[in-house]
Amino acid sequence: MAEADQAVDLSQTETGEGGNGHLSSSADRDSGSSTGQKSTTKRKHEDEEEDDSSSTNERHGHGEKVATHYNTLQETGLAARSQSRIFYMRNFNNWLKSVLIGEILDKVRQSRRELSVLDLGCGKGGDLLKWRKGHISRLVCADIAAVSVEQCQVRYEYMRKRGHPNERIFSAEFITADCTKVHTDTPSLYTYSTK
Repeated sequence: MAEADQAVDLSQTETGEGGNGHLSSSADRDSGSSTGQKSTTKRKHEDEEEDDSSSTNERHGHGEKVATHYNTLQETGLAARSQSRIFYMRNFNNWLKSVLIGEILDKVRQSRRELSVLDLGCGKGGDLLKWRKGHISRLVCADIAAVSVEQCQVRYEYMRKRGHPNERIFSAEFITADCTKVHTDTPSLYTYSTK
């Protein structure tokens, strides 16, 4: 049997029952070869290294694909959204986030008065009203999709203009970046700030 066709029996590893800590193939057990164990193990490590480098390349391109997807989404409006198959799930998700945000803000507020929030994956700003109701002091919105961040900024400005004159609305900063790859304290990332 060729090495590439050999099946690795995971029950013979240290985590399997009766395992000896070495990977072995069915051909190794049949022939009683102990050298096959080393080559199979070596082969396994080489495969893992190849997988690591390919997954790194996939992750690098993955962020760009996600940003492109969200940047090209068309605004559908409330009527079309209400016809979506996931309409009720989205409503439940929104309600759940409202409850969780409220509970967390109440707990945090017990120890400090001024609250700053980092909203990773802020999208178009669907949670802005939740933050407003939570009476936070400062919000930093970050998302990988530039179009979504722009829409979030527009929503924030609209919310500020529509607010009551005596109501203090939190300050906001907006970042377009893949936050898994860059430091958010880089000033050039901020597209808009109300500081």
